[in-house]
Amino acid sequence: MNKKILAGSIASGLIIGVLAGVVNSPTIAQALQSDTSLLVKSDDNTHIIKMKSAINLKRSGQYEMFFLTEGDVGFNSAGEYHFTRYGLSLMPTTSEQVLPSSQNVSLLETMFSQRGMHSLEELKMIPYSQEQMILVAPRYSYLFSKRAE
Repeated sequence: MNKKILAGSIASGLIIGVLAGVVNSPTIAQALQSDTSLLVKSDDNTHIIKMKSAINLKRSGQYEMFFLTEGDVGFNSAGEYHFTRYGLSLMPTTSEQVLPSSQNVSLLETMFSQRGMHSLEELKMIPYSQEQMILVAPRYSYLFSKRAE
């Protein structure tokens, strides 16, 4: 009888463990901001693009995000997020290109401002300190700090 109970406990533990690993992790509520610079190489030069950005992850599974260069060119987007075993995935439902009214915008900045409607999947979140984390995208890494609420 004890062997049956032990076997049942082990089997149920394995099943619960597998289900916990397959099901997405819960959502979080966190507001993060970043002031960073990107180095972008072109054929003739290396461009430094200073950026400010913020991501607000809501408990409901929704997010709001903006990325702006120092010339106030960029995008903002909102959508749904979820965690998988590979990382954080942001799936936008709305996006808006942000361009200043002046016509003095480089091609590089214009291309950057069109990035908002693309999904960002499998972003790695690396804790750096109690108040900071590094968000690793396919080609860039961003240092985010918790925003004072």
